[in-house]
Amino acid sequence: NDAESREFALVEGYSFDVIAPRPAPTAVVEVSLRINPGLGVPTAPTEFRVVAPPGFNFSTGCLVAGGEDILDCIPGSPTPDGRAVARLICNEAGVRRSPPDLRIRVLTPAATPVERAWYVQGMDVWSERQQGWGEFVGFDIQEMADTYVTYPGIPTVRSRAVFQFRSQVLVQAGGHLLIRLPAGLSPECSPANLIAIALPSMGYCLSTDPQRLIINLNSTMVPGRYAFAFAVTPPPSTPVRNRISIMLVDRFGQIQDGAMNLVAPTIQDKLKIQEVPLTWTSSRPGRESVITVGFEAVEPLPDLIIAPDQQVAEVLISLPVGFSHLVERVTDFTLMNEDMPLSDGSWLDFMQKDRLRVIMNLNRTNWMTLKAGIYEFRFPVLVPELLPIFNVWQVSLCSPGFPGGCQKPSDPSVLVNFAIPGFSHSDVGIGAATSGGTVPSVAASVVSAWLALLWTLFVAESR
Repeated sequence: NDAESREFALVEGYSFDVIAPRPAPTAVVEVSLRINPGLGVPTAPTEFRVVAPPGFNFSTGCLVAGGEDILDCIPGSPTPDGRAVARLICNEAGVRRSPPDLRIRVLTPAATPVERAWYVQGMDVWSERQQGWGEFVGFDIQEMADTYVTYPGIPTVRSRAVFQFRSQVLVQAGGHLLIRLPAGLSPECSPANLIAIALPSMGYCLSTDPQRLIINLNSTMVPGRYAFAFAVTPPPSTPVRNRISIMLVDRFGQIQDGAMNLVAPTIQDKLKIQEVPLTWTSSRPGRESVITVGFEAVEPLPDLIIAPDQQVAEVLISLPVGFSHLVERVTDFTLMNEDMPLSDGSWLDFMQKDRLRVIMNLNRTNWMTLKAGIYEFRFPVLVPELLPIFNVWQVSLCSPGFPGGCQKPSDPSVLVNFAIPGFSHSDVGIGAATSGGTVPSVAASVVSAWLALLWTLFVAESR
């Protein structure tokens, strides 16, 4: 030391930990802080300043428990890069030990930030000198698991949005599901339009705000997998912010679980396609049933010149978990509309028992498109002894050019996906002949006709 250069103040290195049992996104959570100020050199700190990662925030009165060492928690001035700061006010004598059971409240971001580190500074508020500091590597925001949402992005055609999620928390009766939707989706969740595929007892559903839907829960939701659906009418074009969020909120208004900013389906503005009803011949467990499923092309599909990015090359039929198709040869699978141009050679992939792929050839010329009409597919399946939670049949229309083709509804090659809630073991079979060739009864035919009429009226309401 030359006795002329500026001296550097010695500060204590703190042992610092931040513990959050299960931090949900955009939720107010309790975190435990373990701060060991060491020897208290040169003096004991009279204030701790906790710097959170980007996206976290503190509110007034953020102290949950501090004992005799920590008297209050208040928001401080943000750091130059915008991080939130919490000021932990200590007793006047300062803190020379690790405060036992120190807990504060913090508002979490929608997702884990890139920079996760937390910092703590020990300050002497009388001199505004730093006494020590510590760093903690941080923790991940735990989003709702196995979350999946789908609806056909066909503009102005009324359809159905289907949700699946797995919650890891228990929420007592009186809570609700909060769903935030893209602009222009026009949700409908009246009793006639809300389907509890796998949900506890529901109360009323509110959709007064077209981008905010609330489903009230009348009974306790335990950790597990759930699914539900409601009617939507997609807008003419893809919204600027095309994201969906789902949150599980307790009866006190606190978010307990959630998945934020899920990518919503893209609007396919050149496709005019709609769902057709699912039909089956038997719902008895362990028995064979003949399934009929498909879609309707309201208008001819666009050619290569009009919409090169909205060409359909395959139809993928995905069965609910536990169902398996009994297609052993091409003749076991029936195309109900012979106008569908099929690929030369092997046009049907039935090797995997949980899905079927129909491979088309619409590009022999620029004008080869799928004509307007109803395109249905009929095939036998084995009904499982136990129905799955996500009891949903899915028909996906896929674009060409992806190696391996279309394998699942979430593949990037999927242009449009129709998710159709399935039947229960108590539902009466309708719609198709059995694999033995028995003609369906007159009563079943009448029921099938009424089902088709009701679906037509459902779709026509939005036109």
